[in-house]
Amino acid sequence: MMKGIHHTGLSVLDLEKAIAYWTGCFGFKVAARFEVEDIPETRALMQAENPSAKVAFLTGPTGHLELFQFDANAGVPERSHTVHEAGIRHACLQAIEVDPLFDRCAENGTRWHARPSGLGTGALYAYVRDPEGNIIELEGVPWGPADQTRPWYAHTAIVTPDIDRLTAFYEFLTGTKVHNRGSFGPHRSFDRVAGLEGIVFKGAWIRLANATLEFWEYNVPRTTPDPRKDATGPGWNHICFEVGNADEEYGRLAAAGILLHAPPVSNAFGRLFYGRDPDDNIFECLEVSARQRALSVERLSGRQFITRLDDAIAAHYKPAR
Repeated sequence: MMKGIHHTGLSVLDLEKAIAYWTGCFGFKVAARFEVEDIPETRALMQAENPSAKVAFLTGPTGHLELFQFDANAGVPERSHTVHEAGIRHACLQAIEVDPLFDRCAENGTRWHARPSGLGTGALYAYVRDPEGNIIELEGVPWGPADQTRPWYAHTAIVTPDIDRLTAFYEFLTGTKVHNRGSFGPHRSFDRVAGLEGIVFKGAWIRLANATLEFWEYNVPRTTPDPRKDATGPGWNHICFEVGNADEEYGRLAAAGILLHAPPVSNAFGRLFYGRDPDDNIFECLEVSARQRALSVERLSGRQFITRLDDAIAAHYKPAR
């Protein structure tokens, strides 16, 4: 059973600065810090030649974030992606008032090309970049829960050269159907948010219990396939789904011919394994241990309000043409 999006993984070059950024800008809390050892088990789990890393696990109202500083990236330069490039491309943080959130991010090293603006949905949107160039979407939703003072995680977005193939995969993986699709552009309002000109693209969404998977395929400029991804490479590097039984889920996916790194292993958080989607993006399935139930998506404080919020977004989504 798929319980929701447990966390999104981000490989950073400076862990302490990343922790300060995510706690200072968005109010995430550090729940745990640990190290990944370079041993055969973790090499197989992550399919990495050197998986040794310092890790911080951060929590928010509706989802978690896992920050890795891999030893293999020492001396690697920053790389900024454009919004149309294939891969796990951004995570979205929502707030009722987005302009104060945007200003706080700008004061903490965030780079940006345009302030939040509308797309005809009633919400305000901005793509910004953290101090290492990773894309974050800020979304202002005035119909959000009035008592929610902290920003909350809303979705993780994957950009793909084949949206039909990828959404079919995640429908199978999660057991949940796409609930909304659309085609967009060209329109200057989309160009302003994306920081590109003349964009034309398709989108799709799968709403899970605590958050949403978002998919984009750009036709102009064209999204092209990305080379095989290394789990340690800087940037957004995996999406983790919480499951009821990791061994059963591994058997189901293996029987379907899905590429999986290695059989499930156990650690301090629970039992887990990694695999690859058809675009070679990395996903994780995690069965949270009884001792870590506080970190289960079933215990997230915002689970009920985010479901109501997703329903409100779906009802109000009327993009400009």
